[in-house]
Amino acid sequence: MGRKIALSVSTHNGNRKQNNEDSFSINGKAKPSEQNIMNICGDIDGDELFLGVFDGMGGEKMGDVASRIAADRSAQLFDELKNCEPQDYQKIINGYVDNVNAEICHTLDNSGNDRGGTTMAVVFIKDGIVYPCSLGDSRIYLLKGGELIQISEDHTLAMRKYKANIYTLEEAQTSPDSHKLTLFLGVDVDGNGLDAQFYEPFRLDEDSSLLICSDGLYDMCSEDEIIDIMQQDSENTARDLAEAAVENGGTDNVTCIAAKYC
Repeated sequence: MGRKIALSVSTHNGNRKQNNEDSFSINGKAKPSEQNIMNICGDIDGDELFLGVFDGMGGEKMGDVASRIAADRSAQLFDELKNCEPQDYQKIINGYVDNVNAEICHTLDNSGNDRGGTTMAVVFIKDGIVYPCSLGDSRIYLLKGGELIQISEDHTLAMRKYKANIYTLEEAQTSPDSHKLTLFLGVDVDGNGLDAQFYEPFRLDEDSSLLICSDGLYDMCSEDEIIDIMQQDSENTARDLAEAAVENGGTDNVTCIAAKYC
């Protein structure tokens, strides 16, 4: 019998949008499409665990469709990851990325819509090791020793300009370019395929917590506020984070997954 992970999930359509274009996946089980607001908390076996947040874009209809495709297809991805060796994780995830990207592009073409897609921020946890990857600007964080560490990279025009020394980091974070995505599921890369960005695996210790979220959280809440909420003794950290984002303005949909060993 493996260790248990205390898990909480929250999604909210915010104050300005009638529909929720965000989706999430827990071990391949996706958020019901009709749910604009929902909160889940409880303990789950942490030996093998898949967590994913997908932030749809391109208008209410196509954003919801794109993120839901990505979340729904994660069921097969989770099954494949459970039954392979760690050295094969990247190959399997990139196969999922290629298939989902193609399906979303095909769906957009058939709808006559030339824009749309979804971000992806996912982790696969096996035997206490976290294997993270992402596309877009949904983020993966690790809270350890009171420090909030951003594991994922934002795939935005602002960060591209920061790397090119056009922006300072502060300018990149406040620029309108900070929401212009350069990579996401649903981008047509001339049929050459699309790869996720993978980050160094790390161990989830007893004294650390994991957070996966859409930009609806970190656009509304400062790092200090996120740290303060995550350090509180709450069974539903994700709900508390989402509620704080909504109270601070809630200009976008917000989805959070918080996890730690219990």
